[in-house]
Amino acid sequence: MSRWNYALLALMLVTFAFYSLPTFFGEQPAIGLHGQHVLSLEQRRALEERQVAPSQTLEVGDRLTLVFASQDDQQSAKQALDALGATTTLEFHANAPAWIKAMGAAPIKLGLDLRGGSQLLIAVDTDFVLDRQSSNLVDMVRQTLREARLRGASVQKVAIDRVRVNLPEGVDEGAYAAAIRPLLGNQQWQLERRDGTLLLTLGQEERAQLVTNAVIQNQKILQKRINELGIVEAAVQRQGPSAIRIELPGVHNPKQAKDVLGATASLAFYEVRGESHFTINDRTGQPVPLTRKPVLTGDHIVDARASLGETGQPQVGIVLDGAGGNQMNRFSRVNVGKPMATVFTEYKTNAQGQLRASNEVINVATIQTALGNQFRITGLASMGEAQELAMLLRAGALTAPLKILEERSIGPSLGMQNIEAGFTALAFGMAGMMLFMVLWYRKFGWVAVTALVANLLMQVGMLALLPGAVLTLPGIAGLVLTVGMAVDTHVLIFERIRDRLREGGSLANAIDFGYRSAFRTIFDANITTLISAVILYSVGSGPLQGFSITLILGLISSMITGIWGTRAIINPIWGKSSLKLLRI
Repeated sequence: MSRWNYALLALMLVTFAFYSLPTFFGEQPAIGLHGQHVLSLEQRRALEERQVAPSQTLEVGDRLTLVFASQDDQQSAKQALDALGATTTLEFHANAPAWIKAMGAAPIKLGLDLRGGSQLLIAVDTDFVLDRQSSNLVDMVRQTLREARLRGASVQKVAIDRVRVNLPEGVDEGAYAAAIRPLLGNQQWQLERRDGTLLLTLGQEERAQLVTNAVIQNQKILQKRINELGIVEAAVQRQGPSAIRIELPGVHNPKQAKDVLGATASLAFYEVRGESHFTINDRTGQPVPLTRKPVLTGDHIVDARASLGETGQPQVGIVLDGAGGNQMNRFSRVNVGKPMATVFTEYKTNAQGQLRASNEVINVATIQTALGNQFRITGLASMGEAQELAMLLRAGALTAPLKILEERSIGPSLGMQNIEAGFTALAFGMAGMMLFMVLWYRKFGWVAVTALVANLLMQVGMLALLPGAVLTLPGIAGLVLTVGMAVDTHVLIFERIRDRLREGGSLANAIDFGYRSAFRTIFDANITTLISAVILYSVGSGPLQGFSITLILGLISSMITGIWGTRAIINPIWGKSSLKLLRI
């Protein structure tokens, strides 16, 4: 081995060993209090009443971190502080020295089965997405036919992915088809002529793409909503074609999370028109006549903040994007003195498990002057309602309603039992393999022991450095498995060395032969397993991904430590020996 090989190997070992240290120091449950540096007297009293005094109080940046002895104390303290209106986040405080944390090192993130918490399986209502697409097409076809002065046709939605245009008798079907065809996109909608009708059907590829886009968009929005709730280690992953799995480590009372994650809330602004037959009730139950098409939808909202107005009433300040601001300005400039209604829409699951829309006019205000990209809405019942509405609007409106299919909860005590059981198995496994290597291979066995320890440190360090990586109970099983596979590497090499020594070769020659001849076998075995692990990660989810991640990292680290690491030790000591026989 050349000097640069030694230098590269040493750099990798030192780096990964360093980043593995915070994991071995452990961590404690904590709460982050944002925007304050000391506990108020009211907050201290609330914690004392619940008997959950923090074991440490640390000032970290712009927030105060309270460290607790257990996750039960953490949950109880969060409930007490949230009731007082504090902005809190669930965190875990690393026990590693400050100089280690200052260099960006952090413990491995633990999965739900180890940390404890809640898991939600949420279904995306993909039929809603397709139905909305068909409704939009109906509106566009009607408008296009009016503009083309093609009268007498009736346009109706006959299925969630099918629209029918009934033509009057004796007209040129080609003229109607030619007017509609530009709306259909590139094979997105398929047009079929039948007797006196035009049938528009959504293509299969476009249907699948719309469903995929809806699930991915909802997944991103749910992640933003979870961040707003202050759950910093949550995992949001797609599961199957139309479901999303959410893991909330450390959250053992997920009611608030369920209410926020499952809500499909949005705002829309409508012109109030007295002669309209389209009405939506206000909070007193009185119908408000509105235009069918909103002036502006909530898609253009980029920020929303709850506050108290000059009269002490709750309000939400709205900030629009550039396009929304221009649209609102154009409308309000020509409608000064006229009323505009703010409509709140929310989808909720009824007693039969069906998703139903709930529309409500929460505010009707007279436009006093031309509005820009910033304005306020009032008419909210309480400050809590204003804060929840602002949070939902900041996180974005979901592209389709959601339904919670399954909810599971794992207690922190069970998580600790899993950690203890998993690492106990790892410790016994490593101890047994180390004892075998030392007894069977003597001096070279001690080299293998050193490589096994380095292998474990490298795996932990890589897992801590890998963005988004989470250690699960199957992940610990992956660690144990890869440690056993690392022993196979040593056995193959050392047995080849023994074979050459029995043939009468010198030790230096046997070492060279052992590593060269065993390399291809080791490489082939590991690369096939690596391919399987990558496939498992790509098609699996949750526990399967946790297992495959540690398996992939373990295969890489066992190759490095088992081949280059052991040879880096053996070569300087025995690599030039001319002995014919040496018991190893």
